[in-house]
Amino acid sequence: MKPKECNRERYLIDKIKASTLEGNLLNSPVNRDLRIYLPPGYYDNEEKRYPVIYFLHGYGGNNHNWTITSSSEEDKALPIKIIPKKFLKLMDIDKITNYEKIDSSINQGKLQPFILVQPDGSLHLPQNGGNKNLRGLPVTKGSYYINSPFTGNYMDYIIQDVINYIDLNYRTFPNKQYRAIMGGSMGGAGTLRLAIHHPEKFNSAAALSPGNLSLDLLEWKLSVPLFEELIGEELSKKRGALTWADILDTCDRIFSMDNPLVPSIKKDDKGNIIEMNKKALQNWLKHDINTILKEKPKALKEIHLLLNCEENDEFGLANATIQIHKNLKNLGIEHQFEIYSDPNAALSPHMLGIAYHIIPAIRFCTKFFPTSSNN
Repeated sequence: MKPKECNRERYLIDKIKASTLEGNLLNSPVNRDLRIYLPPGYYDNEEKRYPVIYFLHGYGGNNHNWTITSSSEEDKALPIKIIPKKFLKLMDIDKITNYEKIDSSINQGKLQPFILVQPDGSLHLPQNGGNKNLRGLPVTKGSYYINSPFTGNYMDYIIQDVINYIDLNYRTFPNKQYRAIMGGSMGGAGTLRLAIHHPEKFNSAAALSPGNLSLDLLEWKLSVPLFEELIGEELSKKRGALTWADILDTCDRIFSMDNPLVPSIKKDDKGNIIEMNKKALQNWLKHDINTILKEKPKALKEIHLLLNCEENDEFGLANATIQIHKNLKNLGIEHQFEIYSDPNAALSPHMLGIAYHIIPAIRFCTKFFPTSSNN
């Protein structure tokens, strides 16, 4: 019996060796933390097996900044304690997911029991300009869960290292019908990429405000409403410009490090883009979800798919999500789609929109698990 089984802990952080990341050019760590939630009753019946949901975090997330935690750690994901009360009144804090709320939903019969796994998808490379989160801690660049010769094989890391580890060390049903993937922002884009490239692995997929960096967003002007309230519009726009420049730099590193796109862009007197590196352009387009969909038009035919985004998403992802929806529709791929408006997310339609929709997305995924998983 493993130590964790003796302790009967259900909110865990395991350490795994990701062999697929060995030799990556950035020297990002191969040894990775893996956040694991086990449902109530997991230790009561040693014969019972469970379905698994894999949750992919967004850009800036890492092994010290998990999206879903216990209530005692919640401030690490959303630093509620440092947000002025007048702003907290504008948020719907009760809709933000933590482990205790998942426990409650399972105990009340609103969700069937499942295992939740959160991998660390960070490059562990500091963001340009020394960007920090609301708690003043440095944030890191993200992998976008892509296999890249420049940054490492992060798709293989999820599909091979993470899934195999969970199936070997926990009582799962180790097959597609009992496995789902979901994520927000960068993790939403990763969800779609992994589902398209590996439809044999997942029964359902939920992409929340997926961060598909299409060329339309190259010159996006980012400003988070919450930061505008906290530090003023001018400083918020400066912070947004730094963040956006860092995201574009990361995409160049992942997609086309040997032929970077952003430095090659030339503009006319009116600021319109008139020229860019063609090889770099091809490399960026190759990783666009819309391109991948067209190359693999049948991949999502047998996957239950959820796709949504807040209409005022400050990262410009509403239009990007609509474009993915249109391509899915043109390919005849059934999916649940919504561009929603939530006044309680107005301070950060992107972050709060995702946070509010995690439990509904979990509910979406679990309803497609075979009912035999409850036996």
